[in-house]
Amino acid sequence: MRLLVTAALCVVMMTAAAAAGSTKDGGPRLRPQDSRSKDVLREGMARSATFRALVERIEASTVIVYLSVNPALKPNLAGQLTWMTRAGGYRYVRASIGPDQPLNQMIATVAHELRHAIEVIDDESVTDETTLIELYRRIGHQDTTVSPNRWETVAAQETGQRVRRELTGASASAMMAKAS
Repeated sequence: MRLLVTAALCVVMMTAAAAAGSTKDGGPRLRPQDSRSKDVLREGMARSATFRALVERIEASTVIVYLSVNPALKPNLAGQLTWMTRAGGYRYVRASIGPDQPLNQMIATVAHELRHAIEVIDDESVTDETTLIELYRRIGHQDTTVSPNRWETVAAQETGQRVRRELTGASASAMMAKAS
């Protein structure tokens, strides 16, 4: 019995350690696909409370978000969220980020796309690309300046702006601390 309890405790501790270790590069729900998106995720988590709250919300959901820096993204798009699939009780989306952005802007763009992922989390009727488009017809507005199939929401725009302000404030605070 003592051996069984010890073995069970070891398994729990190893699982907790693995889970804690995975959060710096993403978790079971938010899955960065390249080293640059891992770096952006780490920086965003370290420097923005809003960014951390977005990640925590995604990690508590049944939506899997693949995050990648995509050089093939149209130059007029900073980022986009696309539908992937639904399987095993999970819904899968991809957040693609344009590569030619300064770090703070890239972090804000990721936050913007994570907010879109939360919009999917909040609407369980989104189960395919058609229902994703229906969601954005209801809650968003069409951005035809970029593409006729491009949709935007006020919530995602405000989230990106809030994170950008937090990053700017964090940078200014760090510079002031170094100067004193």
